Amino acid sequence: MATFNYAGNPFCQTAANPSPTFTGGGVAGTFTSTAGLSINSSTGQVNLAASTPGTYTVTNSIAASGPFSSVTATATITIVAPSVATFSYTGTPYCQTGGFPLPTFSGGGIPGSFSASPIGIIINSSTGVVDLSLSTPGSYTVTNTIPAGTCPSVFDTTTIVINPTPVATFSYTGTPYCTGGTNPSPTFSGGGVAGIFSSTAGLVIDSTSGLIDLTSSAAGTYTVTNTIPAAGGCSAVSSSSVVTINAMPVATFSYVGNPFCQSSTNPLPTFSGGGVAGVFSSTAGLILNSTTGLVNLSGSSLGTYTVNNVIAASGGCPAAVAFSTITINSAN
Repeated sequence: MATFNYAGNPFCQTAANPSPTFTGGGVAGTFTSTAGLSINSSTGQVNLAASTPGTYTVTNSIAASGPFSSVTATATITIVAPSVATFSYTGTPYCQTGGFPLPTFSGGGIPGSFSASPIGIIINSSTGVVDLSLSTPGSYTVTNTIPAGTCPSVFDTTTIVINPTPVATFSYTGTPYCTGGTNPSPTFSGGGVAGIFSSTAGLVIDSTSGLIDLTSSAAGTYTVTNTIPAAGGCSAVSSSSVVTINAMPVATFSYVGNPFCQSSTNPLPTFSGGGVAGVFSSTAGLILNSTTGLVNLSGSSLGTYTVNNVIAASGGCPAAVAFSTITINSAN
């Protein structure tokens, strides 16, 4: 008799090499099979590691001897390749706005059951797809586990990094500023952070901190841009804010030609050093226009007066005050 089988069939390619089990008085003859199966022709033992995965028919042939005719028997053996779980996230690190990355499998890897740690990443357990927008930024270890079947369970791990979407939002909350004021720094909002600050000519600004040098800057209105370069899987982002710098007011003036005769032409103030008119005032006896500083000589009493020119605080600048004396003499 040649009857036999391979008990335990099917076999994993990494299992111990099986030998045939004989039944009904069967004995070993000559074992043969098709290409791909590595088999010992005398014992019927199969070299699983050297065989190609697949299903084979093995024939045990016993030649004719004496009064006995030749006999054959067949049995089936199936060899299963061990599972491969190798994978990676080839685009890591990702930005939180990067969409839904899938794992990339290598070396024959296939998806099993995906899990990750620590808590915070949103991952599909069947496909390994990650929902970046719903995940908490951080570094995670993802595991792909293929459960045991014919072959033992296997797993592979890889790291995926999710970075927060950068925010560049800022403003200069004290604008407008005065050229002689305290140098302002930007105020960030909504999670904004400093990138690289830039603006147009005339504004002197620290590109790293966004600090503005008011004294060295020209008066005017500027658009400042904060740009965070692309990094960590995230694209570059930028935000802009408007800042206004006003020139420090100057009130300096005098009455050129002083002293004046009461019968002379009414004098106007002469401004110097960039001075401009504010509100003019003096003590009783001097008649003057509070807006222009024009003095009514004939209507004023004789004497020496102190005239004040006050420019009210505005546009981030404090009030400016200057004074000048004027003397009115009689016509005789």
